Amino acid sequence: MIKLPPFDKNLGKDIKTIDIDGHKPTHASVLLLWYSKPTKDIKKACELGTGTGFVSFGLEKYYSLEVVGVEVIKELYTNAKKAIELNNSKKVSFFNIDVREIKKQFVAENFDMVVFNPPFHFSSSSNKKIREISRKASNELLESFVKAASYLLRNKGTFVTIISPYILSVYFTILSKNKLNPQQMCIAYGKKGKLVLLRGKKNGGIHLEIDLPVFLY
Repeated sequence: MIKLPPFDKNLGKDIKTIDIDGHKPTHASVLLLWYSKPTKDIKKACELGTGTGFVSFGLEKYYSLEVVGVEVIKELYTNAKKAIELNNSKKVSFFNIDVREIKKQFVAENFDMVVFNPPFHFSSSSNKKIREISRKASNELLESFVKAASYLLRNKGTFVTIISPYILSVYFTILSKNKLNPQQMCIAYGKKGKLVLLRGKKNGGIHLEIDLPVFLY
C-alpha cells in the first residue's frame, strides 16, 4: 500500500489540454492522476482511454514517467497529440486504437503501471457524439478495458482505476477474473454523487485497505 498525499483539487491546473465540447478533464481525471502516484519501481505507464491527455501529461509532469496513451476517438487523440508541444512533453506518446485491439499494437507485460477511467454510465445518453461514446458503458466494454490492462501489465505491476459505486460488485468480479487484485480503495464524495478509486496488482495478494475518503465539495 502506498501512502498518498492529501488530495488537492487543483492538481493539474498547469496541464494544458485542447478540449472538445462535451469532453474535458473532470474531477474523475484529477482523482485518477492523484491516486496514480507511482512507487519507485514504476518507470513506464500506459493510460487506456486518454481523452485529450490530461492524466497522461500529469504522469509525466509530476512523476517523471514514460507514458503511452491509448484513445479510440480520433478527435480526442488528435488533440492529445497537439497538446504534446503545449506541455513541452518529451516522454508521452499517443495511439489511436481501440482497447479491444491492444494485442495488435503492444507487446505483453511491457508496462509497470496501467491507469484507466473506463466508461461506466450504463444509462448514459447525450446528443453530443463524443460525450456519448466516451461515457456509454456495457459489461463487455468494461471487461475490454480490464483485459487490456492485464495484458499490458508485467507480473506484480500496478493498476489504478476509477468507477461508479453502482457497478462496483460487477467490476470486482471482472478485475479478479483477469488477475487484477484490488489492494487499496478510496471513496470520493461529490455534490452529484460518489466515485470509487481502486489500486492494486496483477497477480497481487488478496487483501484490501481502505483510504480516508475524499470530499470534493
